[in-house]
Amino acid sequence: MMRKHSRAWVALIIGLGACGGADASVDASDPASDARATSDAPIDATLPPDPCIAAGTCPAGTWINVTPIEMTVPEFGPGPVVADPRHPTDLYTAGGGAGVWRSTDYGNTWTQINQDIGYVPMGMVLAVAGTEPATVLIAGNKVLHRSTDGGQTFTDLPNDLPAELYSLAIDPADDQHLVSGLHEADGVVESTDGGATWTRVDGATFPPGGKSWYPFFLDTGDPATTRTSWFAIAQDGGTPVVTRDGGAHWATPPGLEGLTHAHGNAQIFQRGMRVFVPGVGGPGDGVYRSDDGGATFARVRDGVYSVAWGTATDVYAMWGWACAGCDLGARFATAPLPGDTWTAPATPPALVIGANHVAVTTDGTHDVFVGTMWSTGLWRYVAP
Repeated sequence: MMRKHSRAWVALIIGLGACGGADASVDASDPASDARATSDAPIDATLPPDPCIAAGTCPAGTWINVTPIEMTVPEFGPGPVVADPRHPTDLYTAGGGAGVWRSTDYGNTWTQINQDIGYVPMGMVLAVAGTEPATVLIAGNKVLHRSTDGGQTFTDLPNDLPAELYSLAIDPADDQHLVSGLHEADGVVESTDGGATWTRVDGATFPPGGKSWYPFFLDTGDPATTRTSWFAIAQDGGTPVVTRDGGAHWATPPGLEGLTHAHGNAQIFQRGMRVFVPGVGGPGDGVYRSDDGGATFARVRDGVYSVAWGTATDVYAMWGWACAGCDLGARFATAPLPGDTWTAPATPPALVIGANHVAVTTDGTHDVFVGTMWSTGLWRYVAP
């Protein structure tokens, strides 16, 4: 069944690649094309207004601390924030040792829904599939915590991997299909049964020397080829690679040779055939763009950046890395698509460190970003 959605939310389906069970497609010939999504359990079509925006208490273009006073922020923060791809109102955070928290009002207020999930080495250790109710996955110590009731209760799926799962990514067309890197270890692993079993997919052509890899699905516009198209970037060595055959063969895209992600975090943004990758080292610190679906890249923004995200009209980048109680500054930049001309909006003085991860959602009219700013907690931003 085809449903019409707001332009902003359609953009999220492409850019985040996280709508489990959805069939997303794009016109590969047009870098700025929209997707139209179908699903057996449709995305919310009628959304309540964001209460903060409706009340006029959260000005656009300003980062606001929304950490709940009841939350004891652990040393490295409460964990990454992820939006429910089926319900834009709902966001989750977990992994930092503060339990599992959920927001049902676009990240304005938060409630702890589970106290049993403790700390795991924080990368992208949280993933949410757009099932009904939401499937919530949290990496653990040689285990994957899996909830099928929206994070209320969890079943543990043990594994015999050499290190903890570290950077979970869900196939946008199959919520049972997962890929991940391993904490402080080399390689990429894949599961086709929702995390019950895992297989290494870093064969002979996978580059040596990296660790804590982050793999991402590259949306080709066809679920069959998206399933086997991945981009991966490592920390402290190696070189970024792309596979188009599910890990059987890997190659470094020209323009990214030697680029690495910051310690503890990586996030890319895809909009149609454009792919934005932030990183350090290699050809130089900065944000890199591909206009051909990840085949080749060129730098479009200088400086240290670690996470990228975006909307139907703009791309954003921020610098942050796994540091507890550090004052690193929150380097923040944005550009209208296609990402040629960047500016650096001001950030509040209290925002002394950048994001572990930034979730993007919408109330149907306004794009909203919610991120864990490492040890400073949860922050929220309404796009101008």
